[in-house]
Amino acid sequence: MRGAHLLLALVVVGCSGDTKGSSQDGGEGDDAGNGSDAGTVDDDPVPADAIYLDPVNGSPTAPGTADAPWPGLADSIAAGLVADVPDGKTLVLLDGNHGNATFEGEHATAVTIRAAPGATPQLGRLELKRGSGWHLRGLTVSPAFAAAPYSGNIVSLGESGTSTDLVLEDSVVYTAADASAWTVAEWMSANSGILLGRNGTGLAVRRTHVYNVRFGIAITSFDSTLEGNLVNDFSADGIRVTRDGGKVIDNVIKNVYVGDTDGDANHDDAIQCFLFNVGTGTVRDVTLRGNIIINREDPAQPFPAFLQGIGFFDGPLVNFTVEDNVVFVDHYHGVSLYDAQGSRITNNLTYTRWGTERRPWVMLGQKLNMASGNTVHDNIAHSFNFTADATVDAANNTTVTETVAEERLAARRTAIEAAWGATLRDGAKR
Repeated sequence: MRGAHLLLALVVVGCSGDTKGSSQDGGEGDDAGNGSDAGTVDDDPVPADAIYLDPVNGSPTAPGTADAPWPGLADSIAAGLVADVPDGKTLVLLDGNHGNATFEGEHATAVTIRAAPGATPQLGRLELKRGSGWHLRGLTVSPAFAAAPYSGNIVSLGESGTSTDLVLEDSVVYTAADASAWTVAEWMSANSGILLGRNGTGLAVRRTHVYNVRFGIAITSFDSTLEGNLVNDFSADGIRVTRDGGKVIDNVIKNVYVGDTDGDANHDDAIQCFLFNVGTGTVRDVTLRGNIIINREDPAQPFPAFLQGIGFFDGPLVNFTVEDNVVFVDHYHGVSLYDAQGSRITNNLTYTRWGTERRPWVMLGQKLNMASGNTVHDNIAHSFNFTADATVDAANNTTVTETVAEERLAARRTAIEAAWGATLRDGAKR
């Protein structure tokens, strides 16, 4: 998170899973109408004219048929084959290690790069530098499959030039498959998951599992979407939104590791929003709907840390919608929007399972004395503080109970599973 925001109690107005970094547990849900009823990549038929890529038996001189495939993705890129793929084509990746893939290109009709049915194609890194019309599905991306270690993001889309319609779906992204024996230093030096880059517009990540990472997913592109993803076992922030038009819907963010007492100065947020160029404008038209946040599931988790829930501290924030989110954290900031203007905070729930010292609130705050015209209705929390906005429309905000909190969590899980499936590509539960 950008800066520490552990507020003192004087501003308060009424102030089960087991992961240990192993990735395979948890769960929650959404009924926002933005979910996808489409099946996974394995359910989709392969077009008859698809091009096949085989890192074991392929050849750059082959025609790319199922019987005579191209080589793996990185080798096909290096041979210039991918650059010449026509609009609308489908590239089918067979099992094996497809290398570190770095590429770009423009397509009026999207090219699909997808796993073969039942296959688990592996990449060491994925960098789609610039371009338009690339849909990536069913990939497993990790430094574990790279020839040498590297730092930074495991997946990057649209960071190096003007980009649009870049989509990653039904995929798996992680630093290492098993982090149960990681030290503090290893958690802090882990790779970050996915970057939707600063030169992008209309990028998306859906139904993707990101785990055992430093930062989870960052939106630095305009009008971009995260839907139905699972981000778990991370040591910094789960999701970041820094540009106008971001949509963060039906995601599950859970299990944060290492904090101040371990020497980690980052103040962790499940979902954080801040102005990309701090001090030079606004962030506008961001939607957070139907997300689940859980500080930690395992009471014996090593290196437990405090997790701020929805922490939007650096604005101004204009025309935000924050609704139907369920936030279970061991921190004061359950849902906090600073310098919000004309924004709606409705039907959210914040709750703590971890004692009474830090009980999460719903709050309108400010650094710039610019909070105004907000609506805060039908939220359930330990406490509320709207004093930053003298014009706030606040109604029907009530105190949370354990029974109501657990019921809402279960209902949200059910709704997300109905919209996006109960498990992700690698079998991880939401």
